[in-house]
Amino acid sequence: MSHTEQELRALYQKTFAMPKGPAKFAALEEVMRHADALGLVEFAFDVRMNATSVFQHSWVPAKAFLSYSWCLAAYDREPERFGAGAEHRLLWAIKWMIYSVHQFPEIPLQRATDLLEDMERRYRRGGHSMHAVLQHRGLIAESVGEPARAQEFYEQMSRTRRDALSDCSGCVPSSQVRTLVALGRDEEAIRVGEPARTSGCSEQPQWINSELLLPYVRTGRGAQAAEAHRTAYRRIRDNPHHLAELALHLLFCVHTGNARRGLDLVERHLSWLDNARTPLAEAEFAAAAVAVLSELERRGEGGLTLRFPTVEGRRRPDTTVAGLAVELRERAGAIAARFDARNGNDYQSTRLGRWMAAGRIGEPVELSVFSTAAHADRKPGAARVRTLVEQVAAATAAGDAETAARTRFAVAEALLEARRPMEAQEAAEEAVRELARLGLAEDADRCRLLLAHASANDGHRAEAARRLRELLDRGAGDGAGAGAGETEIPGLPPRAELEDQLGRWLGHGPEASRRHAAAARGFAGLGRTEEKLAALRRALLCGPDPAAVDGLLAEVEAALTGPEAAKAAAEDRAGLRFTGARALYDTGRTAETADQLEQAPARCSPPGRRTADGPARPGTCSAAYWPGSRASGCSSTPRTRPRRRPAPPWTCWPGPRPTPGTSPGGTRPWSSSGSCGPAAPSRRPSG
Repeated sequence: MSHTEQELRALYQKTFAMPKGPAKFAALEEVMRHADALGLVEFAFDVRMNATSVFQHSWVPAKAFLSYSWCLAAYDREPERFGAGAEHRLLWAIKWMIYSVHQFPEIPLQRATDLLEDMERRYRRGGHSMHAVLQHRGLIAESVGEPARAQEFYEQMSRTRRDALSDCSGCVPSSQVRTLVALGRDEEAIRVGEPARTSGCSEQPQWINSELLLPYVRTGRGAQAAEAHRTAYRRIRDNPHHLAELALHLLFCVHTGNARRGLDLVERHLSWLDNARTPLAEAEFAAAAVAVLSELERRGEGGLTLRFPTVEGRRRPDTTVAGLAVELRERAGAIAARFDARNGNDYQSTRLGRWMAAGRIGEPVELSVFSTAAHADRKPGAARVRTLVEQVAAATAAGDAETAARTRFAVAEALLEARRPMEAQEAAEEAVRELARLGLAEDADRCRLLLAHASANDGHRAEAARRLRELLDRGAGDGAGAGAGETEIPGLPPRAELEDQLGRWLGHGPEASRRHAAAARGFAGLGRTEEKLAALRRALLCGPDPAAVDGLLAEVEAALTGPEAAKAAAEDRAGLRFTGARALYDTGRTAETADQLEQAPARCSPPGRRTADGPARPGTCSAAYWPGSRASGCSSTPRTRPRRRPAPPWTCWPGPRPTPGTSPGGTRPWSSSGSCGPAAPSRRPSG
């Protein structure tokens, strides 16, 4: 099928909205082919330069090198044809090509040599600084085990001026620190790296903080290392792009006596290995994970069972610490062998072997949220949290594992109530593991729900949605999925409330709509008409699948004409009509949109329109019900019905809520002995 130039440019514009992946790659390649067929050389150049960036940042080096080579050859033939900015784009992209040699053993080492020679020739011809050239010569020298040459290039780069083709002020020190750490020059690495910890780009400051972990530990700067770990991990925990940096955090946990913390990270992020951005990142994470697992084996915990979260519908089978160590050791070794074969030496095998054999360095660094030292300051809620932490220690010392586990849960709740969500997540993760190990299923599920809310309060709504989805789908049994089954989860709020919350965290899209629709059906079964209508409205507003719109409208019709319709406020009923009209309009069904609007009660009018019983007045319905609006809530008329502030959903009871500090049995629900002390006034976390 052929395209006109206008059609081709429109197709190209659509690729910008596509997520990275095979579909986007295929669309870009289609545009390239048709641009070549039409003889649109300048357009083909622009498409390929953009595609080079897409391929590089999606870690598809073969495609990136192919598109880059075409652009380079076209520019060399007619440099004046592509404008003044073309040279800069090409000279910047050559750095990506060299970096890929460092990361992929399948790329011949000779290609790096050729690229470096070409890079230097082009930079000199254009009058540019050699700063970036020397940086990348040092990168390749370091990666193939030539420390003397790496040091030489580092010294030369340090004396060379930066220019517009140099990496940013945060990324250059990060690469310098990596080189200095490899050379064993820790104090200099800290001196060079610390000023960049306040820099900001897409890679910073998480990269520099991760690179500084080892020099901080080796020079006895435990407090700085702990702070760098927390700061960096918060930024990388949701992004598989940072697998290599995560490996440095695993080694940090081993070096500082925090193997259990390292195990938490291994369990949470092991699925990232299946889509590792590069073979080197995969090998480094696997080797660092082996160091964590081996440390636990040395402590006699090799038989500990590991359970992994479900990711994209897949779940790793349970295994043991020792079993996973064997698997990952083989994985890291196999990749290292590929690098050695390419490089002609055993540098990578030796380096990763040292990683796998790593142990503690110097004095331990206290990371655990269950340390009283972690709550010795004036942070919110410190006194209450410190008391609970002391109770965890006392219960552990007395051998009362159940009370210790439940009190860990209480610590997590206290931290969340004190608006310290990052620490609440750490506490809840450990509490969940202990509660599950002891078979305290209801307590474990309540703690999982708290963990989801803590993730949301910490700004990680995608992580919160994943956790709540896993909890709901596991509770649904074989019928996992949005709205599957009517099974309630013991100890948790009604499934309808949880489905509705999951829809809110998902925000927009077909799954969010399905979750809200499932919530509406659940609220209907509970006789909660107002909440049913609100959930239906959200299901229509947040981008349902076009094929699902008719089903949702049928539910709306049943809700508005059924025996319970009179229980709903007039503005809620009218709002549903307008929301249904918007859903029809958004799917291109304009004639049906008009029919739906005609059924809306006259009293719910758009702003400024004359109503059936009086003159024009301010609208009683949100602009969200009108086509083209981006609003999503009823804002034109203040809500007058009072809102009840519910208890946090992870501390729910099947009957009336007891007074603070007691449960129906006289204790908080996670404590069998009442040792957790009185509860603070409950605050439902936002989000």
